[in-house]
This record gives sequence, C-alpha cells and structure tokens, in this order.
Amino acid sequence: MEIAQDLSTPSNKAKFFLNLLPGKIIDIQFTNPLSFRFKLTLIGYETGKYLILKYPKQAKLNEYSDILKEGNGAIVRYIVEGERGECVAFATTILAISVRPEKLLYLTYPKQIKSRQLREVNRLQTHIPAKISINKDQHFDSENLLQGVIIDISATGCRFTVHVNSGFLALKKRRVFVHLLSPIDSKAVMISAHVRNNQMQGNRLNVGIEFADQEREKMQSLLEAYAIDIN
Repeated sequence: MEIAQDLSTPSNKAKFFLNLLPGKIIDIQFTNPLSFRFKLTLIGYETGKYLILKYPKQAKLNEYSDILKEGNGAIVRYIVEGERGECVAFATTILAISVRPEKLLYLTYPKQIKSRQLREVNRLQTHIPAKISINKDQHFDSENLLQGVIIDISATGCRFTVHVNSGFLALKKRRVFVHLLSPIDSKAVMISAHVRNNQMQGNRLNVGIEFADQEREKMQSLLEAYAIDIN
C-alpha cells in the first residue's frame, strides 16, 4: 500500500532527514522529452529549498542536454531498509546545474513524499556472523569467502553487511550461497539465495538477499535455533 506523507509535519520531516543522508545513492527518472534514469549520489540539501546531487558521469559533451536542463521534472526514488523495507518517491524539478568546482544538479525540495512497503514479512534486527560464496562447492572454511554480519533476517531473506573493500559490488543481482553456523552444534549450514540489491551506508555495503523458496524449511529451523521469533 502506498502512503503519502506531508513534509511540513515535524515527525515526517525528521524521518526524511534520517533516511536521506549525504552519500546515499538515489534513482532519478526523467520523462521529458525522453524517459531516462540515472543513479546519482546525494551531496546534501538545504531544508525547504533544494537537494544537491552529483552530475551523472555518463552525461558528457551535452549528450543529455535535452534531459538535464533547468525546469525539467523528474521522479526521485530511494530504498529505506528496516523491518519491512520501503521504497520512497517524490516529484522534483531541476533548479540549476553548477559547473565549478564540480558539476552538480540542484533539485527542488519535496513538499510531499510517498512510500510503499517492499516486503510482506517482517525482518528482525540481529547480529549473526555469516559468509557468502558464489560457488556451491565452497564450504564455511573455504578461502576467499566474504565475511560479514547479517543485520536483519526473516525466513525469506536477510540484509548482509560487509566492508566495501571486500569486492562484493561485483555480486549484484546474482545467485549466492549464505554460510552460517548453527548455534546448537556449530555445524555449517549453507543457504541458496539471490542478491537483490546493494546499498552503501558509511564505509560498509549492505546487501539485500532473498533466500531460495526451497530453503524456507531449513531457514525456519535455523531461526528457531537462534531463538528468533518472526511470527
């Protein structure tokens, strides 16, 4: 269900500030005169006036001059992680384009945002050490597995966080295997899964992972072993 939120309300304004911090990657879609989308980095904003984004690197030599010009409208979207996960969107307009010291886009500040929950199942916050592999024949003690922490989880998916220098960016939207140790007997458990999204947060990369359908029973048993109640 889509929910509209007025940014003149203090609670909604505070939530907007918390979820849209500098450095966040956002999706911006232009529809006039052509439909085109960019993923850009938020530099910052002045409340009630404008947002500042990095100018897209791929837009060189006036290649997108008809799209990236003052007065053109756009839709901004970004993901907010949490128990249910949300996609937040708002309409905006290009106010100005600066050239020095760096090329930047200035967008109108939104008066209203809309949000839509992405997951049907709640995820609970946790801190479970885990490893990720791209090959099924690798086991928990194999070399070159990516080591990180599961920071929220349900029977259907989880969010895995890892240092950015680990090279996990190359695994965006592909099949992976999540390796965990059972808290009962310390035996390794491998879960087939799929990477759905990546999101930078500070110096870490958060990876949204969906477990394969056939792993639901195994995951339910593992969550019970961790004393995690997702009902």
